[in-house]
Amino acid sequence: MTITRLASFLLMALTVALATHVAHGQAHNVIVNGVRLTDGQVTALQQQYGVRIHDGDYWYDTRVGAWGFRGGPTVGFIVPGLALGGPLRLDVSNGDTGVVINGRELHGLDVARLQQVMPVYRGFYWMDANGNFGLVGGPIIGNLWALSQRSGGRREGILSTYDKTGAVVIGGR
Repeated sequence: MTITRLASFLLMALTVALATHVAHGQAHNVIVNGVRLTDGQVTALQQQYGVRIHDGDYWYDTRVGAWGFRGGPTVGFIVPGLALGGPLRLDVSNGDTGVVINGRELHGLDVARLQQVMPVYRGFYWMDANGNFGLVGGPIIGNLWALSQRSGGRREGILSTYDKTGAVVIGGR
């Protein structure tokens, strides 16, 4: 094969590869609980909630509405109960605290924040969108939002449209 012919072949192969990628590629790269959302899902969420969702690898607790970047602590709260991604994994926050809420082992920063409002003990807990919490399989022990208000903390609730960095996230308008 001559060099000209080889160059033409490589150029044609590159063109086909790029065209295939563009035809089958997605504009958004948003992963939630290990599952990539379709462009249609991302667009629908952005339109419904009037926000821009940045590409990234996120975790989301459907029961509470808490979210963060994979490997990290809670960054903010959005509407709970959205059908996004796969199931929440125990190790999604790289936690090593022994404190598990709704199946996610909390990151050290999450536990430090909780310790500002109440004593925190290792164990498996559930929590709902109203802030009620208890041991898995048990009754309500307390309400995190009420404890936070009593301790002088401000409630960063489930309907907040801002995360801890001030960026707009999915939430009520």
